[in-house]
Amino acid sequence: MNNQLSRQELENQIEELKKQNEILKLKYVDQKEDKEYYYHAIINSIGDPIFVKDENSRLLLFNDAFCKIFKLKRVDIIGKTLAEDVPPDERESFLKIDKQVIADGVENINEETLTVREKPTRTISTRKTRFIDSEGRKFLVGIIHDITERKKIEESLRNSEAQLIKLNDTKDKIFSIVAHDLKGPFYTILEFSKLLSKDADKFISDEHKNYLDYINSSVKSSLILLDNLLNWAKSQTGQMNTNVEKINLSILINDVIEETSTAAAVKNISLNYIPSTKIDIYSHENMLKVILRNLIYNAIKFTNPGGNINVFNVIKQNLVEVTVSDNGVGILKNIQDRLFDLSANVLSVGTDNEKGSGLGLVLCKELISILGGNIWVESKEGKGSEFKFTLPLNNP
Repeated sequence: MNNQLSRQELENQIEELKKQNEILKLKYVDQKEDKEYYYHAIINSIGDPIFVKDENSRLLLFNDAFCKIFKLKRVDIIGKTLAEDVPPDERESFLKIDKQVIADGVENINEETLTVREKPTRTISTRKTRFIDSEGRKFLVGIIHDITERKKIEESLRNSEAQLIKLNDTKDKIFSIVAHDLKGPFYTILEFSKLLSKDADKFISDEHKNYLDYINSSVKSSLILLDNLLNWAKSQTGQMNTNVEKINLSILINDVIEETSTAAAVKNISLNYIPSTKIDIYSHENMLKVILRNLIYNAIKFTNPGGNINVFNVIKQNLVEVTVSDNGVGILKNIQDRLFDLSANVLSVGTDNEKGSGLGLVLCKELISILGGNIWVESKEGKGSEFKFTLPLNNP
């Protein structure tokens, strides 16, 4: 075997060595340029703008993203502070933070608005820190986040919030007007209809007396709807007064029974309260009346003329359970689960063609939730319904 290389093989090896030598010469001929190229390649791989400054805030190294954010060319800004490229009124603040970080080495995160060379103003968040090399030289290293669009969105949100506050104030004023200017006339009609009904036997026929009863009942229903709307609005905007007080539950239920008795009498419905032992609870009187009033009127609506409605309560551990029971038309199972959901929009016509908004039961659930209780219904179609709710006794 011939261990000696042929002439052609030697020439090929010599040619390859020449190529490698040229590569090495190109690579190491200027170590400074090579290092800058290497460092630039590293920071250029980072998406956010990166920069390195000397202790006089002159730019030594930065990536393409830095140039892009300010729309500047590398050759125009290398070795410069950029202070001469910003408006005079911004120059002092432009360099102040750089000097502070270089001096004390405390990391700084700052938001600032800059206009460089009359380019579009940018709002940036800059994080700067000090770096000291092995020779004791100080450098400023920073990373920039362009938050211009975020600031625009925040400003838009602030404007929207101010507009919503204004609209909300207008809405509150409208509700105040509704409460004052509409409830007053309704109460006047209601009281006059009561007076007329009281002495109706002396000067009008039974038929006209029935008309008066219907007027009285209709006005009450309208007032309840108005109260429901106002109370619902208050509960949704956090304006509901939730201060609790000691309440005799039997007295409160009797008061509501008396308020709703005329509507029951119009349909010849027997409305009764079956009291248990005396129960004192700590709750909100007006909310409780709104809840009971809505449940009783709902029972009247879906009970046939001549039917019965009973209200009773029992104590279960640290809760009181109140039930409004009727022998009316009942509720389909697939509807029961949606009665307390406003978005379900469950609207039904009563046994005397009474119409409703569907808001009453939704409001009941909202108020009972505020009071720390629960509400549910137990019903069978054609056999009546029982609406039950619990409230904490909250004995001190």
